[in-house]
Amino acid sequence: MAHRRRTRWALLLLALLGGAPAVAAPGTAADSLRHALRTAPTDTARALTALRLSIALAATDTARAGQYARQALSLSTTASFGYGQAHGWLQLSALALIRHDNARADRYSQRAEAIAGPLFHQHPATRLRKLLGAVANNRGNVADRRGAYAAATRFYLQAADYLEALPASTTLLTVYANLGNSFLVLSQPARAARYWRQAAALRARTGPVPELLPVYLQLATLHLQRTQPDSAWQQLQFARSLLSINTLYAGEFYGTLGQYYLLVQQPEPAGQALHRALGYAERKGAAGYQAQLLGQLGQLEAQRGDLGHARSSLQRSLALTAQLGDPQQLVGALGALAQLEEEAGQWRAALRYTQRAHGLRDSLAGTAVRQQAQQLEARYRSRQQAQQLAALRQAQAAQALVLRQQRRLAAVYLALLLAVAVAGALAWALRRHRRRLAQQQQAQEKVLLTTQAVLRGQEEERRRVARDLHDGLGGLLATVKFYLGAARSRDALPAGPAQLLAQATGHLDAAVGELRRVARNLMPEALLAFGLAQALHDLCDATEQAGALRVQLQTYGLDARLAPAAEADVYRLVQELLTNVVKHARARQVLVQLMRHGPDLQLVVEDDGCGFDPAARPPGVGLRSVQARAQYLGGTAEVQSRPGQGTTVSLELRLPAEAVAGAALPAGAPTATASTTEPFTSK
Repeated sequence: MAHRRRTRWALLLLALLGGAPAVAAPGTAADSLRHALRTAPTDTARALTALRLSIALAATDTARAGQYARQALSLSTTASFGYGQAHGWLQLSALALIRHDNARADRYSQRAEAIAGPLFHQHPATRLRKLLGAVANNRGNVADRRGAYAAATRFYLQAADYLEALPASTTLLTVYANLGNSFLVLSQPARAARYWRQAAALRARTGPVPELLPVYLQLATLHLQRTQPDSAWQQLQFARSLLSINTLYAGEFYGTLGQYYLLVQQPEPAGQALHRALGYAERKGAAGYQAQLLGQLGQLEAQRGDLGHARSSLQRSLALTAQLGDPQQLVGALGALAQLEEEAGQWRAALRYTQRAHGLRDSLAGTAVRQQAQQLEARYRSRQQAQQLAALRQAQAAQALVLRQQRRLAAVYLALLLAVAVAGALAWALRRHRRRLAQQQQAQEKVLLTTQAVLRGQEEERRRVARDLHDGLGGLLATVKFYLGAARSRDALPAGPAQLLAQATGHLDAAVGELRRVARNLMPEALLAFGLAQALHDLCDATEQAGALRVQLQTYGLDARLAPAAEADVYRLVQELLTNVVKHARARQVLVQLMRHGPDLQLVVEDDGCGFDPAARPPGVGLRSVQARAQYLGGTAEVQSRPGQGTTVSLELRLPAEAVAGAALPAGAPTATASTTEPFTSK
């Protein structure tokens, strides 16, 4: 499974239970809590006070916060205070999440659930409902970090079930934010933004509570990923207004602010913001976020020409990443160091980092292939069992039908002996007709399944070839380049060989660029990340830039995403038709229209080229492929052309119910694009 690089942090429920403060308390507040802990009259009161003190220190001193959480757990156990025990384990789980100790965080959360669950079933009090919601949220955090995003989503939805029953719960803000994170990783940005906006909408009921700060930061990050700096800046201003009451996320705020300044090309304030974020992350003990910030600082310093500081930052990031044991992030850190050493002319070091990265990437690829093979085998067995069950049911239905027919015929034989010959002939003709109909239906189903398998196989082969070109051949070419660079820097070479080596390195760079272009054509990234409308916009722009051909794109009704397979089929149809225009039409301009009304799609591609006589010349391979895809999608394809008057291809498609599975795109997503706004006129 491809690993998606993203800015992300665990949204922990450190407070909101039993009226505890959610952020680090000022010194006077912490002192008053310590005094209250010393003077509390009972073990139960002391346990609750110790929990409040642990929560207050969580943002600045996780070690002291852990000591107070264990003290609260010990006091609750002595007093047989079940709620205090469950809350103590929950607090220890939250602190372990801050330290990226996922194993302990999961174990502590399960202990909290084992204590709070029976108490809730006996007496479903509000504070127990909040506690169980927080436990489910923390378990979702752990699953999230382990890459089990489907399991994480289930835990977050379980937390929402607990908390949505409350009249007004600020804890629900954190759960909605985490649900947004999970759907973003599962390539559903529309659902992610919807949950984040639901969290922001709760402000009318909760007021400017601290838990809103990470929600605004996630929305800002989403706008930055979509290259919408103005919208991101607005969300950052909302977040800044909450910094005075929530320092737990101060590091994440300055990190996101640094990303904003990088986007608007202001390196100086970007560096200052990232350094402030790093300070907060170090004080909080968030090693994973420290590694991410150090990597960003290293790349920024390298862009500014400060290779010494850049090398130091990237090496610190590599050391922290190695301690955390995140192989995907480790590959990224090694790649950044290899690029830095290449720019510095240190070919040996660059080659060493590149070899380590390739070795780790090959190991990850092997594991991913084994997992994918196991999943495919399980799916094949399930599909085979389903087919066998369906065949058995069809056989039983056929047997029942034959029995009913035989009974009716027997009654006819007994009642009308004179009509035996006629009845037998009719029955034989009827059975033969039904058999013929069944054979025709089976033949049609086989053709449909064959077409579906061919099309799906083509898409899978495109993905596989694109991945192999990028990860396999691309890596080999980069390694060859490093070897050539190392050979050039090792000994002084005569002018002739040195010039040949330089030319070879330049050709390798051109080959790598061409390889990446071919990989993107095989499986465009925009189709997977942003949907059909953006992918078609990129395809039309690329076609227009490739030659003297103006391409106009018009779309309507693509606010909702289609299923990935349907989007890929429609994209291939447009790609094949544009390829035919470029190869054969000798056109100056082409119009692409894609309109959707519910499950119905209408695609029109019109050019002003040389045209042809469809009756005199049979369709070529390209048009036959288009017609096959249209039939698979339940539609028809019509070609209208005359010599010298251009060509128009119209497709009417009917999508199956499972293909119309998209949700509405968030505000700002592209829905209709065109490479020119001038009206199109066919000659």
